[in-house]
Amino acid sequence: MKSKQQGSFTVELAFVLFFTSALLVFTGDIALQLLNRVNLDRVSYSLVNILKERTRFYEEKPIVTASEVDEIDILAARLLGYPNTSEAAPYGVRVEWLVDGGYGGIDKGIGGGTPCRPDDSLQDKASLVPINSAHKTFPLYQVTLCLKIDSWFNQFWGDSEQHYIHSSSVMPGR
Repeated sequence: MKSKQQGSFTVELAFVLFFTSALLVFTGDIALQLLNRVNLDRVSYSLVNILKERTRFYEEKPIVTASEVDEIDILAARLLGYPNTSEAAPYGVRVEWLVDGGYGGIDKGIGGGTPCRPDDSLQDKASLVPINSAHKTFPLYQVTLCLKIDSWFNQFWGDSEQHYIHSSSVMPGR
């Protein structure tokens, strides 16, 4: 009877170690994605506040220009810890605005190519535009950051599809 059960411990240990390894990889992958998401949330909120406050210091022009989006891209690179802007780094920036009922947006794609698309476009949020008692509408700004990530868990199972994390922040202007 002893000789029939001799290899069972090794087989059971292999299953337990495989399950534990898969659990650790899954947990580590989720922790890394959450850490990246929190960082994107922080940076997108900071950038939309900078965008909102720029009208106070720069001639009160509520519409965003391409050069201002380039400056936002440089700030995003610095805040995310990348030496290069979105043209060479694995992140992308999209800036959108609603001013006097008109919509506009500029996209700085991931690695200079793949567009950064928010889950909800600012065009769909026109009802959020604040109106004061004199019926003056305020501009509404949205900054979306996208980060290309490698999912360890998906690589563990052989999925080679590229994954992205998105973070958007919306703020009314002055």
